[in-house]
Amino acid sequence: MPRTASVRQIRAAYVERARRAHPDLVGQRGLDIMTALNEAWAILKDADRRSAFDVASGGPPSGASGTGSFRDDPNRPFWTGAAGPAPGRPWGTVLDFGIYAGWSLGEISRRDRGYLSWLLEKPEAEALRPEILRFLNPDAEESPQPSRGRGRR
Repeated sequence: MPRTASVRQIRAAYVERARRAHPDLVGQRGLDIMTALNEAWAILKDADRRSAFDVASGGPPSGASGTGSFRDDPNRPFWTGAAGPAPGRPWGTVLDFGIYAGWSLGEISRRDRGYLSWLLEKPEAEALRPEILRFLNPDAEESPQPSRGRGRR
């Protein structure tokens, strides 16, 4: 899809792809695809967020294709860094993956704490779990480990 595609064209492509990848149809393997599709659609349907994405990915909002640090790697999903440039005031580890690529954990916690909660369950964030837990619960002396199906004792 060209960078100059209209929202109508993007929505049509999103709906078509979502129909083929929906977990109700393809099972568990469709979850990651649908997550990526939904994150991309959330960026691309909003003109301001789409413009920020275009600038962050190295191309001007006019639609001319450019290259940015996250767009150069063909092994990365197209939505990597789709949240746009980091707002500033970095604090903590800077992510090099996902929609918030280029943002520090502190910047993400100020903007989207739900993403940090979601990130806790992802294998890519295994090494970041203690730091994420500190951002989610700064008042705790020692951040508790996320419960994984354990009952009370």
